[in-house]
Amino acid sequence: MSVDTTTTVAASDHPTTTTVDGELVLLNTETGTYQGLTGVGPRVWELLQEPTTVQYLADTIAEEYDVADASCEEDILEFVRTMVDEKLVEVDP
Repeated sequence: MSVDTTTTVAASDHPTTTTVDGELVLLNTETGTYQGLTGVGPRVWELLQEPTTVQYLADTIAEEYDVADASCEEDILEFVRTMVDEKLVEVDP
């Protein structure tokens, strides 16, 4: 599935979450796969609790963490694409 900055995404209903040693761990109960989130990952996950565009995620993280827009946008796109592949994030929910 193609994901770009205009794509609307949201957290899937399938993950169970817990925090272990400062890392947010997401377990997809349907696939048995998990993803560990550190750094800004938990904040992105928080933002994904409501449907939002990838651009909004990138803009919010760039502003909150004072990082370059272009770099942040690329990182957020990669993050979201990985989460979609792991079925932890749904596209156009």
